[in-house]
Amino acid sequence: MPRRDAARDASQPGERRRGRALAGETGLPKYVPDIALRSIEGHLTRTGTQVMAWYRLAAQAWSFRSDSQREVLIRQIAAQLGELQGRWVHLRVTTRPYPVHMWAESFDNNALGRMPDVAGALGWDGFLEGEQRHLMGLSMSDKEVFLGIEVSGRSMLDRWVDIAAPVLGKVAPGTVKAELAALASEVGHIDSLVASGGLDAVPATADDIAWLMHRSVALGLPAPRTLSMVPGATTRWETEDLAAFTDGVDVYQEPYAPTVRVVGRIRSQTVSRNVAVLTVGLMDGLRIPEVDDPWMQHSDRLPFPVEWSARMYIRKPEEVAGELQRQMGKVRSQIRHYTHDHDLDPPMSLARQADRVLEVEDELTSGLTQLNTRVYGWWRIAVAGKDEAEAVSRAQQVLDVYRPKVQIEHPEAQYRYAREFIPGEPLASTAYRRRGSVTWAAAAVPAATASVGDRRGIMIGETCTATRRPVAWDPWLAQEVRRASGLTAVVGGLGSGKSFLTGLIVYKTLRAGARWTVLDPSGPLAELTRLPELAPFSRHINLLRADPGILNPYRVVAEPRPEHYADDEDPERAWRRERSLAAATRRRLVLDVLTGLLPYDVARLPHTRIVLLRAVREVGGAPDRHPGMVIDVLRRHARDGEQHSGVVADFLEERRELPQAALLFPDTSRHDPWQADRDYRLTVLTMQGMTLPRPGSPREEWTDGESLAVELLNLASWLTQRTIYDADRNLRKGVALDETHFLSQVPTGKVLIDRLARDSRKFNVRALFASQLAGDLLRVSGFASLVNAVFVGRTDDDEAQGEALRLLRVPTGVGYEQMLGTLSPRPRHDDRPDDTPRQFVFADGHGGVEKIRIDLEAPHLEHVREALDTNPDASRVSARGVPAAMAPAAVRAPDEPEPRQQLVAEQPHRPVPAGPIPNRFGPDAPVVNGSAAHGSSDLAEDVDFDEDFDDLDDPDGLLRGDAPHGANGNGHAGAYTGTTEVLTAELLDDEELDLLGDIDDVDDRDIDGDRARTGGESVR
Repeated sequence: MPRRDAARDASQPGERRRGRALAGETGLPKYVPDIALRSIEGHLTRTGTQVMAWYRLAAQAWSFRSDSQREVLIRQIAAQLGELQGRWVHLRVTTRPYPVHMWAESFDNNALGRMPDVAGALGWDGFLEGEQRHLMGLSMSDKEVFLGIEVSGRSMLDRWVDIAAPVLGKVAPGTVKAELAALASEVGHIDSLVASGGLDAVPATADDIAWLMHRSVALGLPAPRTLSMVPGATTRWETEDLAAFTDGVDVYQEPYAPTVRVVGRIRSQTVSRNVAVLTVGLMDGLRIPEVDDPWMQHSDRLPFPVEWSARMYIRKPEEVAGELQRQMGKVRSQIRHYTHDHDLDPPMSLARQADRVLEVEDELTSGLTQLNTRVYGWWRIAVAGKDEAEAVSRAQQVLDVYRPKVQIEHPEAQYRYAREFIPGEPLASTAYRRRGSVTWAAAAVPAATASVGDRRGIMIGETCTATRRPVAWDPWLAQEVRRASGLTAVVGGLGSGKSFLTGLIVYKTLRAGARWTVLDPSGPLAELTRLPELAPFSRHINLLRADPGILNPYRVVAEPRPEHYADDEDPERAWRRERSLAAATRRRLVLDVLTGLLPYDVARLPHTRIVLLRAVREVGGAPDRHPGMVIDVLRRHARDGEQHSGVVADFLEERRELPQAALLFPDTSRHDPWQADRDYRLTVLTMQGMTLPRPGSPREEWTDGESLAVELLNLASWLTQRTIYDADRNLRKGVALDETHFLSQVPTGKVLIDRLARDSRKFNVRALFASQLAGDLLRVSGFASLVNAVFVGRTDDDEAQGEALRLLRVPTGVGYEQMLGTLSPRPRHDDRPDDTPRQFVFADGHGGVEKIRIDLEAPHLEHVREALDTNPDASRVSARGVPAAMAPAAVRAPDEPEPRQQLVAEQPHRPVPAGPIPNRFGPDAPVVNGSAAHGSSDLAEDVDFDEDFDDLDDPDGLLRGDAPHGANGNGHAGAYTGTTEVLTAELLDDEELDLLGDIDDVDDRDIDGDRARTGGESVR
């Protein structure tokens, strides 16, 4: 054969080379993954024989729901599964560590307007770092549930296209995606099917698929902190890309070993875990939801993560019918063998089998086909340990938690069983196949978990039900995002932890930029004002030692500001209307307060209410009035012949001499403690030494001091709420009121609760109402419908438990009442101090209701925990005090308001935070303290704003010049001098006099009793 000329070959490159071919791509090795998966396109995964669509299931609430609600959920899931007849389904349950860094980032971004750091105290960075470290130490995780649904099998053509994809992708790119295009309509149908109530599934994202693959291939290894993002933001993994999941992970098994060893690299370190794979065996009849919880949820109680993998085939009715006919033929033959051949009664077990076959046959031929569809499948459980002993020990705990109703098996061939957890892998064995209806499969409720709170608020604790998860709560999410109210109820008996919970919320939200005003009659929350990081921005005012007039009823009701109504259609009209309502509220408040100061026997007389109402009406409702003016008007009416007015004035003058009553009557020579030039973030009002009545005691049993205490508490509550109207409406503000069960007994207290509930959204306020009994709050009209979040602590009384459940919007009469009595359990024979974290049932206002444990155990908050500890301890007497290294001015907030010039003088010594200066309470005009003539002249200014509300104050016209009874020529109502019968006829209509409708109906027996005590004369 002649030799070819190399030079000639080189000179003619276009000529075909004989005997040698170009290497091209033919010389490259072909990558074959170690798993059955071949590609991922969006939420679709493809193997050589199957295409599956993957979805992520929404968490389903199970706790604190009625059995009927739970049954509806199970039926919804069963109906959706029944629609998947003839398809394979792969259910995967895995866990993801709680995203502490994501929460911290959201919390930091959400902390708007936070206060400046104080030198030497816990700063914001230290606080946020401490929160993160504490969360990481709790090692809690979220349960994630994925559902893979078979879309279609793959034909021979599809497999050939998949093999030739590298070449066809360049020659005919559309051919590679033709299979997915053909399945588009079917995928869309499945997407809409599983999105409805029950599964509440959404297509898995690229990150979801990547997470599922990592958790499945590296089964049992610690979860990676970060995952590699898909290059170019694409959602497609080619065959070669799957090496990212399999490389670096090796699985080993010794012959007949009870576990497999998984070795992988995490952050450049080699980590190994032993994994034990279990399978669900025989199962006794479970009564879900009447008695038992969803059987897949039992594993959530374990203190370590558990992985689930379930392969199910939703059978077609015709397949089941044929099998039933064959099974029924076998049963009948066996029965005939006993009865005809041997003349014996068949065993009862055989008779039960025959009955069950007939029942299943009836289910398939009647009712909803979706709910009667049958399934068979295999349920696997995987637990991991650092070594084989730990893995086997945890496997034994799984067996124990399912006993005795569910049998868990520990099979051989652990390696093949472990591979079942990887999407696309075939079954290891058909052993331990379970059969049942779709309703039985749906009763597992794999997505049932504890879901309460949000992911951007303060950390308040953790759930303590079957699932353990952190609980974060943003008190202003409802107002700013969900357009709901900020009304919050904190209910619980003595020692339930209400004050501790309130203090935790106040402290953490203060650090995040909120402003709080707290009314704490007993005073323990005042310790917050002494914390070094809060002291420069806090003040503590003991109302019983404060300036006279600080609780002037005319001043505690805020004067509306025009800028608050700029968004209304007619701002001027809305502002004037609110001013009129504020004036009417002041008149009603002073009427209730003065009535409460009178002895019960005097206050209950109908004529007392009339003379007080007339005097209050004459004084008016301007913010510069005070109760002394009402007494002056009563004196003038007495001089005009109204004898009962003089009696009422004498009693009020006597009460005026009491030291605590001075809080109602201002001293114009002293400054207003509320007109401060400081940007206070925290104001705590206390009333130490005030004696309140026993809760539930009737009004007639109250002493004079207790009656005065209730009225002062009512006024202090109004003073607390008025601070929200002095600040910008967009600022995050909070109001916390303790002992609110007394407010529910006072008409104006009910008005206060209702006003805070209705204005909380508009003024961005979170209002905390603490009470021992939920019934006290439910008695306030509309409270149950307006309340947003609810905390219920330990409650022992049966009636109180039912009312608490109503407040939580939880079904009653299904057993939850007794659970409230088991919150915060404590051993009976333990004499150690009870410092265990308290438990509450928390309803977040967005559908989540769970039992939680309050957590303030982080090391960086030890000083806060000590400040909020209200348990008495005699050993603290010698150790109590402020460290000598800290100057009192830098640590302790004043117990009483200091003179204004002193506050200004101290400004250079304390850091003044940036931000708007709070506005003053009211106009700068001095408080009027003159005769009735001054009150009459000033009344004309108030008429312009109150004339629309005359019918609210005096619908009968008793106080107008055209009054039908007892009107004199000057237009003033004259004294009542008629008989008892005439007075009774007039007073029977007096229930319409009340501004807000709280005057009780006059009882004839009361009138007769008054007449008997006065010798048959009418009561003046």
